[in-house]
Amino acid sequence: MPSTQLFPSTAFPAFPSIAVDPPEGWMPRVVPDAVGALMGPAVPGSYVPNVVITVSRRTPDYGLKDIANSVDAFLSTLPDAVLLGTEPVVINGRDWHIREARYTHPDAGSLTQFTAVTVVQQDVATDVVQLTGSCRASEDSQDLKAIYALVASAEVG
Repeated sequence: MPSTQLFPSTAFPAFPSIAVDPPEGWMPRVVPDAVGALMGPAVPGSYVPNVVITVSRRTPDYGLKDIANSVDAFLSTLPDAVLLGTEPVVINGRDWHIREARYTHPDAGSLTQFTAVTVVQQDVATDVVQLTGSCRASEDSQDLKAIYALVASAEVG
């Protein structure tokens, strides 16, 4: 075996590409431990709606059901968590697990978190793509509708 290993390569494949259409006024941001994030317009004194995009690498046998269970378990641990809708959906030809939850953030108050996950099977690994949006909780939230639209635009390849 050669002493130098290269990323990307057959042994260490590149992460999948991810394309989304952000709502008007949303800006890209670099945040720790994420491939990227999009932030809604900032209003002084108010929580800034956002979507954080992450990719994590797992073993080849890891599937959508595995990450779905992990997401649901994590969301149930949030303070005052109320798990809302969950369902498998198809977005642009790819299977996703979607879960929405409301919880109380110690600093920001009542928030809605919308998490969408999909898996990309590679020969040597499975990549988990996760889009996590959060905004102030309200019944008629334009920010939440913007997050829905952004996630619905996701193309992963």
